[in-house]
Amino acid sequence: MNNENLKPFNTWTAEAHRQASIKGGIASGEARRRKAAIRAYVSQLLEAYHECEQEAKEITRQEYNARKRAERARRASRQQSEVNRTQTEQPGH
Repeated sequence: MNNENLKPFNTWTAEAHRQASIKGGIASGEARRRKAAIRAYVSQLLEAYHECEQEAKEITRQEYNARKRAERARRASRQQSEVNRTQTEQPGH
């Protein structure tokens, strides 16, 4: 920043001060709207990320449950075949 171009407000005319204030107000509004848009966009991104993360957890949970059901079915099948085998091996049947 070039300090030679800076002038204290008390040396400005009323009209020049008013014009600078108007420009500053307009720029401030634009900056606020830009920041609000960025916040909204980031919020949407985070929400989408959170939803994807939840879906991934749900898929993992479903896969885990499917594996457990398959393991239980295999175990029950083995137990049933063991029971059938022991029944056929016992004399008197």
